Amino acid sequence: MVASYVLVCQNADCKSRGAGELLEKLAGRLKDSGDVEVKPYMCFGACQAGPNLVLYPQKVWYCGVKPNDVDEIAAHAAGGPGVERLTHGVDASLKELIYQLLDAGLF
Repeated sequence: MVASYVLVCQNADCKSRGAGELLEKLAGRLKDSGDVEVKPYMCFGACQAGPNLVLYPQKVWYCGVKPNDVDEIAAHAAGGPGVERLTHGVDASLKELIYQLLDAGLF
């Protein structure tokens, strides 16, 4: 049973910054984890801070993610510590709006 999701923005801006590669690497890294699912997300609306991804239901937003961050993010998704340096740069009100949409099942 899936306990959490890693939602990776796949809008054009984030994709131009490597979000497609991040989606593939995270999916590969977490494929054997039966309780974490990596999914594409249309857009989080924070293009200037991308690539963006959200761990849900933990409600952790990572921005400016690079391929070399994948192992740390995968470890966090599997229950390890968060990656504090990637949690800054997105407006708190935007985060709250996206979390409300996710809580409503829009993913």
